[in-house]
Amino acid sequence: MSTSESSPAPSTQRVYRADPRSFDLREEHHRATFSACQLPPTQVLVTIHGEIDATNSCALARYVERRICGSRRLVLDLQTVEFFAASGFAALSNINVICARAGVQWSLLAGPHVWRLLRICDPARELPVARGTSAGKYLRTRPSDRKLLVGGNN
Repeated sequence: MSTSESSPAPSTQRVYRADPRSFDLREEHHRATFSACQLPPTQVLVTIHGEIDATNSCALARYVERRICGSRRLVLDLQTVEFFAASGFAALSNINVICARAGVQWSLLAGPHVWRLLRICDPARELPVARGTSAGKYLRTRPSDRKLLVGGNN
């Protein structure tokens, strides 16, 4: 190999192994609460409540990335999001790439604030937004109810 030829730059890929205890924990990120639970057999439900903006949109993508390891399907529930900024759309695009690389099928349950931004930022409807009956089979829960689903506070 001559000096004029350049070798490909080395790259790294992050690989997360979900800690089973992490599904029992909620995370607070500047006016938003993230929670996750596993649904049998290999599905993860991530629920977001609150506000998604520039202060926590990267944390949203990282949170999802840490929880999809070993899963075949992800459902991202944004039905109770009260504010959704353009940086949230960037996080959804990042999640779309992360899931494609990991071979995870995913769907998005969008509330009214998310829908409003998707109509502007995703007019071609490239993100997998659940519509109709597929959206109705999941419970709408608030993070305070999540422990009941995970099996905690009796």
